[in-house]
Amino acid sequence: MAGLYFHIPFRTASRSYDDAYYEVFPDEQDRTSSLASFTEAVDAELRLYARDYAEDEPIQTIYAGGGRPSLLPLRHVRSLLNTVLDVFDASMFEESTAEVNPADATRTYLSGLRNVGFDRLSVEALSFYPEDLQRLGAPHRASDVIRTIRTAVNVGFDSLAVDLAFGWPDQSMQQWEKNLQQAVEMGIPSVTLMEHRADEPGETDDDRTQRTRKLQRAGDMLTDAGYHPYELTHYARPGHESVHLKNTYAHGSYIGVGPSAESFWWPHRAGNRSASRWTNIRDLNRYVEVLGNRYPPIAYRQTADWTSLAREFIFLRMRTQKGLSLPDLHERYGYDLLAEKGDLVDRLIDNSLMNGLGDQCLRLTRSGRLVADGIAEKLMPE
Repeated sequence: MAGLYFHIPFRTASRSYDDAYYEVFPDEQDRTSSLASFTEAVDAELRLYARDYAEDEPIQTIYAGGGRPSLLPLRHVRSLLNTVLDVFDASMFEESTAEVNPADATRTYLSGLRNVGFDRLSVEALSFYPEDLQRLGAPHRASDVIRTIRTAVNVGFDSLAVDLAFGWPDQSMQQWEKNLQQAVEMGIPSVTLMEHRADEPGETDDDRTQRTRKLQRAGDMLTDAGYHPYELTHYARPGHESVHLKNTYAHGSYIGVGPSAESFWWPHRAGNRSASRWTNIRDLNRYVEVLGNRYPPIAYRQTADWTSLAREFIFLRMRTQKGLSLPDLHERYGYDLLAEKGDLVDRLIDNSLMNGLGDQCLRLTRSGRLVADGIAEKLMPE
């Protein structure tokens, strides 16, 4: 089963905490035609990919993200979801997530998302406190965050996630703890930790150490409150993990639509040790123009061989709580990790960075998760 990701690129301004591709939301004079052109282009892209991939795997999840996707009016959202149902196999569908910014999240908009079929909401809260939001240049107020969460619950969103930002030099540990505690006390079932690196030159070792301590403190507080880290920066109470994200970290297929969106696809996966990866054009006008001529808006395409795929799989799985299955790695990617790097695995276990191999699965300890990417790199085939 596969995921479908919408990159909706509009924002009202740049953001220091997110470097994803964006376009400034059109002013009122051009808005109607610009949004209609964008929606028609995405519709065309969906139909092109359905022609090539719809018979391979059914769509399991939809995730609407990007710049500030809640700027897209409901009529356009509804139109795109109808296209998905028209051209893809949705018989195994499980989850549909919409990202919203609290500045846009009126009761009418949230209720509309629920009515068109979204069952999970991801709220770009960043913080519950005005001083943090001002420091980050967020487009919303602290009162908007509280209102959005309460309204989301009232209109029927049982599965709810919030993004909380951390890591800038003048953020105190006390303020970070207050944010985490607020999320716990409000009963939010899923929390995503967003690392914010210094946006000024001269980052110090102490800055990096403080970020690591905040990440560790978040893990301690959330785990004690009944959340589990199903991925390094994603914590959830049982039953509220993102199915879309879990598919991504299981090296599952997904299609991305919209300018700059990325896709990854296993063609008829059984027995196939190559997969395709492609990235869309990072220019909205060009994206619309290309799709107007019924061509895929692809800027870059790659066929990944089994070694590259094995490296990706190790990187992805070492970030998860379930860890890396050695039989899966051997059978799917032809890489016998213990035969190649058994001594390294033993050292990682002896140094309490990794748990034992009782079920032929490598899992990082709490200490190991703090350096997960570095460990994954050492475990990869050359």
